[in-house]
Amino acid sequence: SASSGYNLATTAVGNIRTALPLSYDRRHAFTASLDYRYGEGKDYNGPVWFNRQIFANTGVNIQGNGGSGTPYTAQNTITPTAFVSGSSGLMKGSLNGSRLPFSFRVNLRVDKDINLKWGGSEGSQAKQTSLNLYVLIMNALNSKNIMNVYRATGNADDDGYLSAPQFQNQITSQVNAQSFVDLYAMKMAVPGYYSLPRMIRLGVIMNF
Repeated sequence: SASSGYNLATTAVGNIRTALPLSYDRRHAFTASLDYRYGEGKDYNGPVWFNRQIFANTGVNIQGNGGSGTPYTAQNTITPTAFVSGSSGLMKGSLNGSRLPFSFRVNLRVDKDINLKWGGSEGSQAKQTSLNLYVLIMNALNSKNIMNVYRATGNADDDGYLSAPQFQNQITSQVNAQSFVDLYAMKMAVPGYYSLPRMIRLGVIMNF
């Protein structure tokens, strides 16, 4: 805090500052993009079927990005985090001293431009409109990237409570132990702890 920083600065204890990584500190990150597309007319070098340039103005774009995981603070005791009044355990190691696993995703986009002319008459120029038809596949490889974990176990789907020996009596003393275990497991399955799965979008963009 500001007061503790002031007190440290006014004492003759020397420099006792400690560098700690912030929660968004990602040490390694990379992005790659590959785009390939065909032209039209004399610039077209793709396959021709039935005297038609079927892939004219068609392109494919592949984007990949990934990197090392961001930091989090681990804890050395198992706690029932799924309870409404869940308690926090003691810190293990240093603040933000642990790291999430490596993550990677690939996005794929296939699109085609269609040029349309309309209107116009003798002596006037026809108007031109272009349509861009595309298919966008987000997370094409359906990578199951971990975005958050339970601090005691480092897992995204298990906080360690159900298997911890010190809590077995508490679990078995419930009115319906099996129902309690099932509901607790459902509560631990937080969708936000994983990245979004594969998603496919179809779209049309009109330029005029």
